[in-house]
Amino acid sequence: MLPASSQACPPINPNTFPPLACVRPSEPLALEKTAVTSLPNAVVDQDYSYRFIATGGEPPYTFEEIREDPRRGLPAGLSLTADGTVTGTATQRGRKSFVVALHDQTGQGLRQTFSINVVAPRGLKPAGKAPDTPAGTSPATTIQTVSIAATQTPVRGPNLIDTWVLTQELLKQVNPVITEGDTTASDAPAGTTAEGGASAVDVPAAINAAPVVTEGDGLDELSAAGSAQLEILLKPLVGVEYPTRAMFAAALDAHVCTYAAALTDRVAQTNRQASPTAEQWRDRCAVAWQGPSPKAPVQLSEAPVKWQDLPSTLLPARVRNWLIEQARQSHDAAVSNAPGWQGTGCNCFTDAADGQVYGFVPHWSDAEKGPKLDFSLYDRLVNYAQPFDDDGNILQLQPGAAEIEFYRAVHRYGSKLDMTVYRRDWQFLQRLPEDQRRRIAGQVALHTAQMLNTRLSDFGARWQDRIPGLASDTYLGDGVTLFLDQLPSPADAGFATFASFRERLIRSIIAELHKQKRPITLNLMISAGDLVPALRDANGTGSSSAAVNPANRAGTKSKEPSAAVALPRPPGWTFGDLFDILVFAENPRFQDGRITAASGAYHSNTNVTVKYIVLLPEPTTRSKKVLREAVETTTDLVGTNRAIMVRRILPLISVGSAEPQQLADDLAYFNDNFGGVALWPQPLANPLLLAQTEKTVRSTILANEAPVSQLCNVVCDWRWALRGVFWLLILVAAVSLVPYLFSCRVRALGRPYQLYLLLAAIVPLVIGGLLLRCDPDLASSEIASRLLVGVLVVVILSMLYPLLKPRAERP
Repeated sequence: MLPASSQACPPINPNTFPPLACVRPSEPLALEKTAVTSLPNAVVDQDYSYRFIATGGEPPYTFEEIREDPRRGLPAGLSLTADGTVTGTATQRGRKSFVVALHDQTGQGLRQTFSINVVAPRGLKPAGKAPDTPAGTSPATTIQTVSIAATQTPVRGPNLIDTWVLTQELLKQVNPVITEGDTTASDAPAGTTAEGGASAVDVPAAINAAPVVTEGDGLDELSAAGSAQLEILLKPLVGVEYPTRAMFAAALDAHVCTYAAALTDRVAQTNRQASPTAEQWRDRCAVAWQGPSPKAPVQLSEAPVKWQDLPSTLLPARVRNWLIEQARQSHDAAVSNAPGWQGTGCNCFTDAADGQVYGFVPHWSDAEKGPKLDFSLYDRLVNYAQPFDDDGNILQLQPGAAEIEFYRAVHRYGSKLDMTVYRRDWQFLQRLPEDQRRRIAGQVALHTAQMLNTRLSDFGARWQDRIPGLASDTYLGDGVTLFLDQLPSPADAGFATFASFRERLIRSIIAELHKQKRPITLNLMISAGDLVPALRDANGTGSSSAAVNPANRAGTKSKEPSAAVALPRPPGWTFGDLFDILVFAENPRFQDGRITAASGAYHSNTNVTVKYIVLLPEPTTRSKKVLREAVETTTDLVGTNRAIMVRRILPLISVGSAEPQQLADDLAYFNDNFGGVALWPQPLANPLLLAQTEKTVRSTILANEAPVSQLCNVVCDWRWALRGVFWLLILVAAVSLVPYLFSCRVRALGRPYQLYLLLAAIVPLVIGGLLLRCDPDLASSEIASRLLVGVLVVVILSMLYPLLKPRAERP
């Protein structure tokens, strides 16, 4: 006879109890165990289906959605069926949390909170956001077909200029919500009271498949808490504009890596463990987003994360790439606006030995919402930018009345105005013969000179321009900035063609500038990663490393600057290239291979002075020292050549990218180690930030500038009128002096007329002295010293004349 446990159990009779051995032990009611609380992503306007799986209890099971909290619920278009299937078609993107109730036939039940993220359709790049394509080699064969995706991507206009800025609207997409209220991850307790008095069961939420990693925004790799954290992490970048993709990507990476380092330090201190060193963080962050994405998003798991993977966990690679693409804003250079400005001085007294301050003025500046330019802060303002086409024609300026007044104001307040010549696409060079490339370079150079030599009166004469002494007759541009953006890789077969064209273009521009009779500055605008390989981004943006800022990590000591490992790709520029351009433009004197100066500091021996604007990536705590170290260690420079080169470099940074104290440290370093700084403005004004920036510039780079008196400010603002008054009074004094010299009747008037003549001479002398002191055009010239010599000669001759005059003998 079989033991009781092996006997077949009789059918269950509701009026009798079955044998004890036939009663199966009751398992707690639960959902299929998993370590996440998020369902797979739904896609807008696409069918969605997901089924919960219950275990334990007594089937059949019944599912329902609990709608006690109006802030929670499935996204519009989705519903939960009684068999546990979430189905439907979502109509709006965003993240929502909802509550599911599960019951079995015995009345046992549980509740659990889940979240679901509805994302935009993916697979195709957004229209107008085609990835940047560097210049490459000419095709080996004729193209036969064009992909559908390519046919749906608009062709970029020739006058489009790109910048990158994280807007508030873009940041909201990182942590989207459909309705107001709590949209964070599930905050329901792990165990809740079941219906019917049954005890609660600690159950993690269910998910039966990991989200599929596809192209798109990558937001499906973020948990609800991860989205909220990333939104907070990126807030300091909102509203900060960057002129290149590389600078924006570097800023993005630097913020994430700095946060990751701080987070790791906190956990290490709590666990009484050692933190990674600054060098370890720097090396890791330089390659943190390289390689394929993980099969299952790291944030959607509760498994511990290695510190090496923390940056790419906080900001997954797909989200990073999507943010960079969406942050790009294209501006039509043919449509320009005048910036807002205010005149509070003439910037007349900047010591030439101190660093200079460049301010960029993009065409798309907003006079009402943008920052107000204070001319007293800037030695030079750079008008950005005029692109040139495949034939070498530079986009012509067509300024309106407000822009013309801005151009006049720049010169009236003593700053200099530079025009920018721009190009970013170099594929056209590969299909052109050598003679045509030479012609294009000459055409760009000729149009550059013509643009600079445009007189402000050509835009329309004012009544002041018709009065001698009041007419300014000022040229539009005092210099030119050449920005050859998105250089082809030196590893490309077509780089030699580009390099040859670049050299010919620069030399042609310099040759045209040499023909002018006035001083002109040539600024070469260069991405730091194209000059210093250690500042190039290894994560795929083409420039600038995204290492963590060790200065922001307390208690961490590091060697500054670090000897970063150079990437195998050679630089697009070398210091030898830059020095050769300086020699060609300025024609310096050499002795033993080193530039010599006749007396004092070196100055150009021609009318052209060369400067280098280097687009410095974040974190500047490291990149500025790496740039300086590169100048010091290059074998292309020796002795005074190196000293001259380092003072010609002006690092460019974006206003708002650094904290106030870091900005002050950076500007002080730039002033001591380079030739000054170039500032890229924010598109929207931040009054507090503007005040902090102005204060920092005045206390660092302009610290040695003599204070400008209120009298000089008045003289400077009205200098054209005072010039007219000066010459008018000189004419009056001369006319009054003639009858006194040749008319006895006038001389008979005696002392009153003599006092009048004295007053007529003193007033223009006072006005002339004020103009010599406060007029920036006269203060920067040698007219004061020449006048002094002239006065001394007149005084000496007047003293000698009575002694040398022949005397008649008395009879």
